[in-house]
Amino acid sequence: MSQRDDYRALRLDSVFQSAVSDYAVSETSLPAEINRVVIPASAQASESALSAPVSDTFAVSAVAADAPAALRPYEPIAADGVIAAWEAAKPIHLRGQAVGEAGSTVTLTFNDQSWVSTVNKWGYWNASMPPEVLKGLPDGNYSLKLTITDKAGNSQDTSVDFGLYVDKTIKPTVTIDTVSGDNAVNYAESIYGVDISGTSTHMASGSKITLKLGAISVMTSAASDGTWTGHFSSQQLQELQDGVHSLSVTAVDPNGKTNTVTHELTLITHLSSVPNIYFDKVTDDNVINLVESQHDLLFSGSLSTVTVGQELILQGWDGKDHSATIDAQGHWQVLITAADMPGFTHNGEIHAWYHDGANNYTDTTHDLKIVTGFLPVYYEMSIGGDMTLNYQEAQKDLSFFIEGLNELEINGKTYQPDHGMVTLPSADLLALAEGPVTALAHRWDEYGNSDTTTLTDFFNVATHNLPTLTLNTPFDDHVVDADDVNTWHLLQGTSTHLDQGTTVTLTLGDQSYNAAVKADGRWALTIPAGALAPLDDGDYELKVTAHDSAGNTASAGETVTVASHLNALNMDALLDFYSPAAAQDETSTGAVSIAQSEVVATPSHVAAAPIDSNLVSDAPYTLADHLLQHNAVLV
Repeated sequence: MSQRDDYRALRLDSVFQSAVSDYAVSETSLPAEINRVVIPASAQASESALSAPVSDTFAVSAVAADAPAALRPYEPIAADGVIAAWEAAKPIHLRGQAVGEAGSTVTLTFNDQSWVSTVNKWGYWNASMPPEVLKGLPDGNYSLKLTITDKAGNSQDTSVDFGLYVDKTIKPTVTIDTVSGDNAVNYAESIYGVDISGTSTHMASGSKITLKLGAISVMTSAASDGTWTGHFSSQQLQELQDGVHSLSVTAVDPNGKTNTVTHELTLITHLSSVPNIYFDKVTDDNVINLVESQHDLLFSGSLSTVTVGQELILQGWDGKDHSATIDAQGHWQVLITAADMPGFTHNGEIHAWYHDGANNYTDTTHDLKIVTGFLPVYYEMSIGGDMTLNYQEAQKDLSFFIEGLNELEINGKTYQPDHGMVTLPSADLLALAEGPVTALAHRWDEYGNSDTTTLTDFFNVATHNLPTLTLNTPFDDHVVDADDVNTWHLLQGTSTHLDQGTTVTLTLGDQSYNAAVKADGRWALTIPAGALAPLDDGDYELKVTAHDSAGNTASAGETVTVASHLNALNMDALLDFYSPAAAQDETSTGAVSIAQSEVVATPSHVAAAPIDSNLVSDAPYTLADHLLQHNAVLV
C-alpha cells in the first residue's frame, strides 16, 4: 500500500472513532442502519490532469450508546457480607461476569480510594482492594461502589454493602420488645402465631439470632439497623403448656461473640384454659330474705380451670365493681357489705366477668332470688254498705275474705283464715269498743321473713252508744176526740246520740209525719187540723222512730184512742140539716148558696145551739168525719 493509502486509512479510523464517541445514539431510540460514506481522493501533484478522480466507499455501522448493565457480584464480600477479624488481613475480592462488555473497565471505590480492573474477553471481571484500607475503621456497616465503564465511556454504578466487625473486645447486645403489648399471648392472639421482635448491637446485617421458647427454637437474623423479628406459629404455641415461660434470645456476632437475654412470657392459648364461672348458694336456701339483705353477705363460687393472673369481677345493679379473691383451687369469694347490698341486689341479677393473665375473657350472669317483703294485705268486707257495724248487725257473725297474712288479731283475739275467709263471732263483735277497729296482720314465710302490719280503720263499731227517743204525752190525754180532729196538735220529745238533722218519723195508723232532731236533741212536729179525721175509732200505737248514722234504731211509742166519730142518729140529722131541701126551707133565716159552700151554723129542725166562742168569722172548720171542709159563717 502506498503512503497515500495509509494516510487515507488513518483518516477513516479517525472519523469512525469520532462518530462512535461523539455521535452514537441509543439503540432503543434509533435503529441501527448502514450509511455509506464517500471520501473523495485529494488531487496529488504527481497525478496528471487526465487522471480520473478516485473515491473510496466504506460501510459504517451505528454503535449503541446505552450504559452497560450494573455489575452483579457472584457472592457477598467475604462470602457472607461480613468481614470478620480473621478476614480483615486478606484482600477483599469481588468477581462476576459482564456479558458483552469485554474490554470495559471495572473500578472499585471505597473510602475515597479506587482500584481498576478490566473485563476479560470472556466477560469475567475481578475487583479487589487491599486489607490496609480497613485499618482504623470502627466496626459497623459500610458500602463500596463498583463502576463499569465501557469503551464508549458509558458507565454504571453498583453499591455493595458489607459489615466490618474486627474488634474482638466488643460483645453483641440484644433486647426483646414487649410481646403482644403485655408480654402475654391469649387464645385470640395465638390463632395466627405471634411475632417477637427486638434490637441488637454489634450485629452485622443478616447475623443469626436464635429465639427459644420452652423446647421450641426459631431462627431469625438482624437487619442492617440491628432490629430483628422472630415468629412462633400457632401450631408451635399449641404445643406449649399454658403458663409462664422463659423466652431466651441469643445473638452471635461475626467474631463468634454471643449474648443471651431472657424474658418472661405468659402463654394461655388453649380454649380449655378459659374457665366456666360457677356460683355457690348465696344462703342456705339460696334465697335472700329481708334480714339477710340488711347485713354483709358473702358470695362465692368456683372456676372450672385455674391459670395464672386470673381475676373475677362481680357487678350488681348499681354498676359498682367488686373484685373476688381466688385461691389455688379456683374457689372465689366476694364480701358485699350491708351498705352495698341494696344497690348490688336491687334487680336480682349479678354480672360476673373473668380475665386471666393473657387477657382471655369470659362472662356470665347469675339470677338471685330475693324475697324481702310481703304482698299488701287485701280484704273484702261488707257491713251494711258503710263499713260501720251497728247493734243490729252485731247480732250476727261477720264473715269476710282476707289474704296476704297468716294470722289476724283483733281486740286481743287471733283468727286464722280458712281458704281466705275469717269469721268474727257475734259475741266478739259486741265486745269491740266503740269507734274504729285496729287489726294486726301477722305475716311470715318459708324464707324467714316475718312482720306485723297494722290495719287501721279496719271497720267501725257503733254498738254501744245507741240512740234513744222520748215522746211527750200525745193529745194531752192519749185520746183523739171529735174536738181534737179539728185542732192542730204539737207532738214533741227528746233524743240522745242522734245527730242534728236526723229524721224522726211519727206513725199513727196509716199516717206518718217527719221531724228533724235539733241541736239540743229535741224534736217536734205538728199534725194539722183535720189530718186525723180519716182514722177510725179505736186504739192505735203512736210510734216515733229514728236511725243514727250507723243504722241503729231508736223508738218510742204511746197508745192513743181515737173517738172522734158521732153516733148514727146524730149523723143522719146532720146530713138532713145540710141537705139542699133544708137549705131552701130556711131562706127566712138566711140561705146559703151551695155553689159557694156556705152553711148555716144552727139548723131549724135541730135545737139551736149556743154559738161556739172558738169560731171566728171566716175561719174554716172541718166536719168531724173530715169529709168536707167549709168556711165558717157567723149567724
